Amino acid sequence: MRLSTVTREQLPEDQRRFFDAVGAIRRRPVSGPFIVTLNSSPDLASRFAHLGHYFHARGQADESILSARVRTFVALVGSRLLDVPYEWNAWVGWAQEAGVPQETADAIREGRPAPNLTAEEALVQDFCTQLATGRHCVSDATYQAALKHFGEQGVVELVVCLGYFAMIAFPLNAFEIEMSAAQLALRKSFVPLRVLAFSGAVQRQAPAFETLRADDAKARITRITRHADLKHADQHYLDRVIRKRGHVSALFQVLLHTPDVADRMATVGEFFLYETVLPPELRTLVWLVTARDFDSEYAWQASIHPARAAGLPQSQIDALRLGEVPANVSERQATVIAFCHELMRGNHHVCDATYDATVKHFGVPATIQIAASLGYIAMICCVANAFGLPPQSDDDQPAL
Repeated sequence: MRLSTVTREQLPEDQRRFFDAVGAIRRRPVSGPFIVTLNSSPDLASRFAHLGHYFHARGQADESILSARVRTFVALVGSRLLDVPYEWNAWVGWAQEAGVPQETADAIREGRPAPNLTAEEALVQDFCTQLATGRHCVSDATYQAALKHFGEQGVVELVVCLGYFAMIAFPLNAFEIEMSAAQLALRKSFVPLRVLAFSGAVQRQAPAFETLRADDAKARITRITRHADLKHADQHYLDRVIRKRGHVSALFQVLLHTPDVADRMATVGEFFLYETVLPPELRTLVWLVTARDFDSEYAWQASIHPARAAGLPQSQIDALRLGEVPANVSERQATVIAFCHELMRGNHHVCDATYDATVKHFGVPATIQIAASLGYIAMICCVANAFGLPPQSDDDQPAL
């Protein structure tokens, strides 16, 4: 691993409460993505844990309306699509406990068609594969099938579940996190996910953005914009989103179909909007590169105004929009772009040279937040693309 585990005693006293929060929320020792985030921001680690618990909740009352079998199946499909050994190794046993057959897990791990999938599993695999690969969008037929099967809240949770696993996948891969001997000792024997040696970031021909012109009549899902759109018991969640952002963007108008998740996502996003150690120029560069690689017009447009305010030249923004590396970037900017491209392309890992260069330029805590910020925007792109959200028109209000 490229990082060591942080102990409670290594943290400043005013940060130890976040360490305690991670352990209390997860009901188990610090591991996986929390090893990464605790090395940068214990506060961010606690926010990740709070969102993730909604989809974990193993051995406790489920919070998600998705069954454990669906959630663990999404974990397997997502970790295979994004080549995340840690995520696969952590979830394969839980998936089998939830009812996913061994032959299904083996087929997914080996990248071959899984035999005897249930209709629900086939639908979830199709939905997640379309969203995580290719043009990162879901066909009308697949979307309507998912909506019919899961309902509005269920399909929102399906998208966010995949998005959460994508969000933690990138930090896990960037720092090559592995399972500890203690973790392995608690699990039944399993075949780990193996990832081919890094062969360099593949070039990607970025398809042209298509300006989305969805109107309310054609929108894939109804928008929640007022307290009256929510059950009385859930109306406080809208207030919480507004408190963090000042308004309810189109993104959160969709997420409020599952209000608790909307609040948890707003808490994670609040960190990347207002509390990250990344300077505005670097932060918005990561946003643009991620939005472009995930083909998200919504996330792209939401990033342009803060990028310009941070001083990114229009020539750089124009080149990134075409999927190109701008000719006039600094060495620091080129390093960030390479780091992000390697995470999102090829085998979704970062070669030693790029990793070392990123840490040299920015240090470990900022490098962690680059990978985590990329993961958060990737999750946002999943939501925006799945529901066909048009770009937000008001640049003065945060849309992410």
